[in-house]
Amino acid sequence: MTAVVPRRLAPAADPGLVGELRRRVDARLDHAAQADRAEGRALSRAEEAARTEAVVWQEVEAWTAHRAQAGQPTLARVVEQELAAAVIAALSGLGPLEALLRREDVENILVFGCDTVFLELADGTVQTWPWPLAESDTALVALLEGMFARLGATGREFSVAAPIGNLRLPAGGPLGARLAAVMQVTERPTAAIRRHRLANATLDTLVEHNTLDLELAGFLSAAVRAGLRIVVSGEWGSGKTTLLRALCHEIPPYEHVVTIEDDRELGLHTWPQRHPLVTSMEARLPNAEGVGAITVEQLVTQALRHSPRRVIVGEVRGGEVTTLLRALSTGAGGLCTLHADAPHSVFDRIANMAQLAIPPLPVQTAYRWTATAVDLIVHVTRRDRAGGRERFVSHVLEVGAVGETGRPDATELFAPDPTTGRAVPGFPPSPRLHALLRSHGVDLTTWAGTP
Repeated sequence: MTAVVPRRLAPAADPGLVGELRRRVDARLDHAAQADRAEGRALSRAEEAARTEAVVWQEVEAWTAHRAQAGQPTLARVVEQELAAAVIAALSGLGPLEALLRREDVENILVFGCDTVFLELADGTVQTWPWPLAESDTALVALLEGMFARLGATGREFSVAAPIGNLRLPAGGPLGARLAAVMQVTERPTAAIRRHRLANATLDTLVEHNTLDLELAGFLSAAVRAGLRIVVSGEWGSGKTTLLRALCHEIPPYEHVVTIEDDRELGLHTWPQRHPLVTSMEARLPNAEGVGAITVEQLVTQALRHSPRRVIVGEVRGGEVTTLLRALSTGAGGLCTLHADAPHSVFDRIANMAQLAIPPLPVQTAYRWTATAVDLIVHVTRRDRAGGRERFVSHVLEVGAVGETGRPDATELFAPDPTTGRAVPGFPPSPRLHALLRSHGVDLTTWAGTP
């Protein structure tokens, strides 16, 4: 990754002024809300947003008029707009982060204390954000505490007693953004925010972004429609979730889909026209007393009681893999992502995670279950270069029976091109898979070696 000169945006407005205007706006909005309740009025979200913006502008213009009366220079309209945006951001609870979350080119925001912020962009370059997020580390912690308390689906604690937290923010795009924050265990309060840039990604979108070509897109579309059980693997930041979301969009709309995630990132439930039958489940952390947690493994078990045609697990990280394998072995269609640095490493990753189950699953049993529960492994590769970052599908493996080595055999249906590293047709699929794909419209007659 390469550091570049940051794009010059307007500096953050004076925190003291923003805080004063926010207090004035808060008081007026609170008075208006009391009047609404007294008169039995209920405003929609759009009406509340319009009222908030109107009050903010009234206060900004009143402050500007006061400056003019005191003989101070007139402010440019763009400065007034920046000030109004800063006040609205403060009201939302995101503060200066709101402006960064609106930038379409930002993929990750990395915060190291109140005054050190880096932006990872979609092309792999890194920018230094030249303005502080807060007046001090103490103020940054207060900002984060407020975000955890008010912005999640349920209030969460971020404090000295609970110095590690994860939260989905209602900003940064239609699927929001994911915040991970720590303090006390680090020298300064630290946070990482991941934006879901390609929230509406389809396989056609990924073809446009050069993640895969049309031939592979057609193959994967048919594989999903045929109900094949698919594991999407790759390293961190390779685009596994984006590819999984695109694959899910190939599921026929009449099928009941259950999605299971630590934090909702797929967002299938937000497209009712495309996916009318979606049950979206999200794991839950324990409360301050250490009780009330709901794990991914519990949700996978519960999902099977909802009669799903497909079970989608956002990311498999631990012992829940045994419950998922059991579910897929019984015939439920499914997709998931899994962290692995190479496609053939997936089998060992599954076996290792199975050791975390209670009771642990023996390695050979994990291999046998994988062979019967998984049809395809689709591996995504991330390659960082001086000119930016590339993400592309490099392998598609068909999983076979357990071989002489004790591990499942695998056929490289698509293998890396020697020059580009991108997936190109390799060995032909098994007769069973060939028949399934042909029945869903894939023509394999030009595939080298296909019978």
